[in-house]
Amino acid sequence: MADLDAEALRLGRFRRHPSGTWSARFVLDPGPAANTAIDHIEDLAVCMGRAGGLESDDAVFVGVALREAVVNALRHGHNPDGAPTRIGLHLTPDSLVITVRDRGPGFDPDAVPDPCAKQNLERGGGRGLFYMRCFTDRVSFVFPRQGGSVVRLAKKTRP
Repeated sequence: MADLDAEALRLGRFRRHPSGTWSARFVLDPGPAANTAIDHIEDLAVCMGRAGGLESDDAVFVGVALREAVVNALRHGHNPDGAPTRIGLHLTPDSLVITVRDRGPGFDPDAVPDPCAKQNLERGGGRGLFYMRCFTDRVSFVFPRQGGSVVRLAKKTRP
């Protein structure tokens, strides 16, 4: 975990809990600074995944899933009042859990086209959800009554 501590100091917003779990929380305002922040958050997710026991490639794939969730939230989940996107990373003894919350209008995940279907191969939609589902063990969605979407990604880090 020493490497994780050094990485956490570089990125900030990181905490070790008395229970032995680790977490990081971020608030992204819409705008150009969000792109740089996404890079740092993805780096931290990869580092946490590796510290938790993921192979290097698997940790990078979890980072890609995180990036897709955040980009979708920023692109499709914004609302007119400019509410930020909130991201949480939580490393437990056996998994890495990522949550991404936006304040947009919400969506129906079942209505997103399958990017692997022949008629959708040349279209751009649906790939983010596809990658999230491919690169993590579990993807779930919650749609709070007050609006927005919460995407929860979970990846087991230990057998």
